[in-house]
Amino acid sequence: MSTKSLYDLAAKAPEKLVCLKLTRIRQHGAFIISLLFVVGLCLSLVLGSCTSQRSLYSTAKADNSPSTPTKIVRIGHQPHGTMLYLKVSGSLEKRLSPMGFSVDWNEFSAGRSILAAMGEGKIDMGSAGVVPPIFAQASGVPFVYIANEPAVPESIGILVRKDSPIQTLADLKGRTITATKASAGQYLLVQALIKGGLTLEDVKFVDLPPSEGRTAFEQGKVEAWVGWTPFLIELQESMPVRLLTNAEGLMNDINFHLATHSFANNHPDIVKIVMEEAREVGIWAMNHPNEAAEVLRASTGLKASTALKVTKSRQYEALPIQDRAIEEQQRIAETFFRLGLLPKRIWVEDAVWKQELS
Repeated sequence: MSTKSLYDLAAKAPEKLVCLKLTRIRQHGAFIISLLFVVGLCLSLVLGSCTSQRSLYSTAKADNSPSTPTKIVRIGHQPHGTMLYLKVSGSLEKRLSPMGFSVDWNEFSAGRSILAAMGEGKIDMGSAGVVPPIFAQASGVPFVYIANEPAVPESIGILVRKDSPIQTLADLKGRTITATKASAGQYLLVQALIKGGLTLEDVKFVDLPPSEGRTAFEQGKVEAWVGWTPFLIELQESMPVRLLTNAEGLMNDINFHLATHSFANNHPDIVKIVMEEAREVGIWAMNHPNEAAEVLRASTGLKASTALKVTKSRQYEALPIQDRAIEEQQRIAETFFRLGLLPKRIWVEDAVWKQELS
């Protein structure tokens, strides 16, 4: 029936139109009920899918919230020193966590190992004494000097037995002396020999790590031992020895804080925070030597008396790189280059981070 016919029927006999519609509804009732069921099922599936997607999105958003660490700063430290205290304090983690960074601490036996790990891409930051960075730079390790601690000439020295006939630096001529090659100990020995009118050729040099050199010294296989704390203090406490000289007037024994070139450039804000926290914990260690000594004792197994002497023998405050520290580094580099130990001549200034610490 056409639309016009329906309008006419409705005008003339509205009750007939109603009956007609009821008849058609009855005829198609089954179809309508089926259609409604299908529509309801589809709506249920769609709503379930939306709910599932909303739940996954909420979970993903929570996992990527700023408070969840998503990046890592890998720091190398030795069994003693500022970075050990920073690790134990936990203050760095508290600063970096809201920024999405966590801290991965890695312990190494010496600064040389820390620089090697930097060269292999295993850590981002670390600390070392004066000599390891020089050889690392000459070997092409991509690092930068970030900060330095104050020089402590008492932290390194040359020991002889208390009854040794060696009384002056000139008396070292012809003697058997142990130090670690390409280390601050060897540099101190070179400078001490020069002051005594001698050279390395005038002595019998034995290349040994500090602990092995100590054993050789105790067994009488060498006549003089050159090294740094804590080995220096341990040896002074373990047997009757005499300090022939420390680094006073011969060299500045400085500890440097370093970072890989890429990490310093990509995350300067993180580097600055690490140094801020290192400076704070360093000041704490100097103002609380007994507590700091206990941290050191627990970490290294040193005797309480030795740990306290080690703690008191150093200045832990991290300072912005000082010109005189870099000048001293250049002198050390020149000395090793002239001795034929450094593979090539370097310019230490090229490895200094150009950004300023607060």
